[in-house]
Amino acid sequence: MRKITPLVILLASLALVVAACGGSDSGSGSNEKPTVASGSVAAVGSQQITQAEFDSLYASAVKQGVANGQKAPKKGSAEETTLKQQVMQSLVQNAEISQEAVAKKIKVDPKKVDEDLKAFKLQCCENKPAKYQKYLKDQGLTEAELTAQFELRQQAQGLYDDVTKGVKVTAEEAQKQYDKDKKTKYTTAQSRKVAHILIDVPPKGKATDADCVKAAEVLKEVQANPKDWDALVKKYSADPGSKDTGGVYTITDDQNWDADFRKGAFGLANTGDITDPPVKSQFGCHIIKALGPITPATVKAFDEVKQQIIDEMTQAKKNEVATKWFEGVQKSYESKTAFAKGYSMPPAQTTSTATTTG
Repeated sequence: MRKITPLVILLASLALVVAACGGSDSGSGSNEKPTVASGSVAAVGSQQITQAEFDSLYASAVKQGVANGQKAPKKGSAEETTLKQQVMQSLVQNAEISQEAVAKKIKVDPKKVDEDLKAFKLQCCENKPAKYQKYLKDQGLTEAELTAQFELRQQAQGLYDDVTKGVKVTAEEAQKQYDKDKKTKYTTAQSRKVAHILIDVPPKGKATDADCVKAAEVLKEVQANPKDWDALVKKYSADPGSKDTGGVYTITDDQNWDADFRKGAFGLANTGDITDPPVKSQFGCHIIKALGPITPATVKAFDEVKQQIIDEMTQAKKNEVATKWFEGVQKSYESKTAFAKGYSMPPAQTTSTATTTG
């Protein structure tokens, strides 16, 4: 089932919007600094952010923080100031998105919003009214606010689709990316199924000649009793990850495995062969047994992964275009945003403050 996540805190809307909506040098209306109306905490373009909206979102943010094990910020503390600035930042960005969506004639589909809300109720609360009401209470939300979040997300997605509709990746670009990533991303190293007994005598955790002296003794016991392999692994192996499973691993010839261990394992000519003498590695001394032949390295052909590469590159390009677009939107609104006294965004993004009038 498709996961439906509301903006809930809306403090996460910075990440949501920049990733899902990204930023251009657009922006609606006049550049004249707006007036913050009575009962509002900020004015963004033609939209007022009311005290009630701010208080509601702040209370919701505090509740969600407490629900996640955080302490509610003390009145007048630096934590309270930071949280209030983040709340303001989210509300300002949301106002920018709403106005840009209107300017680009992106309409909200009430049926789609209703579908998302229904899907979310099923996901969060199993469609149980009591559980859903508890969820709203715990999150400090009303259904109207939750619905507004889904409407905003639809607008953000509409903007994203609009500003990225011309983004394309050619087969030639995909081929270049494939050639660049061929060895690291599309090549599977040779592999082999093996089993081992790791000997690590005191001092433990340090590979010494004493480990291999003991390993040579154990090897003689293995050779004399080949059918008792699993029991001998359990008795002697110092590898906690495999001693109870016969010492079995499927190893790959890459840096995920110790180089000396790999050399010994891939050096065995036939299935059933055992390293003699044992192989010393950084972990101790190994008696390695080949349980199967070597599976050769494989390389995925370009045609196998072409569409995957195109899809990945297209998404990355869209996100880049969208991010730049939204950065431009934010910049264009700086001169069209004003705050009531005592309210601001985080320092790096703060615009000038205006006293509430009216």
